[in-house]
Amino acid sequence: MNVIIVDDEQIVLAVMEATVKNVMKDDNCVAFSNAKEALEYAKKTSIDIAFLDINMRISNGLSLAQELKEINPKINIIFCTGHSEYTLDALNLYCSGYLLKPITEEKLRTALNNLRHPVERKKTGIFIQCFGGFEVYADSKPLEFKYNKTKEVLAFLVDRMGADCKTREITTAVFEDDDKMSYFQNLRRDLLETFANSGYPDVIRGHFGTLGIDRSKVSCDYYDYLDKKIDSPLGEYMPSYEFAEFTRARLFFE
Repeated sequence: MNVIIVDDEQIVLAVMEATVKNVMKDDNCVAFSNAKEALEYAKKTSIDIAFLDINMRISNGLSLAQELKEINPKINIIFCTGHSEYTLDALNLYCSGYLLKPITEEKLRTALNNLRHPVERKKTGIFIQCFGGFEVYADSKPLEFKYNKTKEVLAFLVDRMGADCKTREITTAVFEDDDKMSYFQNLRRDLLETFANSGYPDVIRGHFGTLGIDRSKVSCDYYDYLDKKIDSPLGEYMPSYEFAEFTRARLFFE
């Protein structure tokens, strides 16, 4: 999502920029103290949301909003001002929000949850779902492996939270014995090649005799829960895999 902030007061602009970036961590946010520069940027970049001050010394925020809407009729205009008397003018422009300063994170989240033109977020990168069934996505599309067991090997690596796992450790957990070495080599190759072909070759570490997942290269609901980014698990943890029983039990008693 592309976002701009326009306010000619530098201190207010810096505070607003920090607040927006704290709430919209995954979005591209650019701040401008000059309306003309913001307008030129909008001509080259498709803007989803514009946070605009109304009372600026050189340019009027209402006029800027009108010009932005001419460039992109679906842009979400959110006015951020210390004056309430422009509410009717803002409504006539079909804005998505009218926030009175100071702008708090709570006010910001409320406005973002009520956009006039909802913005579809396209997830990029690798996303791994552990709660409610194990799934893995590359750029929002399910990642498909040649062998079904490859996905289970990946689940084991995710459960081990980035640790480098020895081949015998993996085969014992996935096959319940270690007499599958030749088959495992096919799974290992499938795992590495599938991530490489999807454009993310660095997700899996494949050293001699070990495999591991690089936690910094993926988004994962289980890791988000451990890092307290989400409040509670959304479903049972990896319900199909016996090796995850210990983690399921631990999560149940938390």
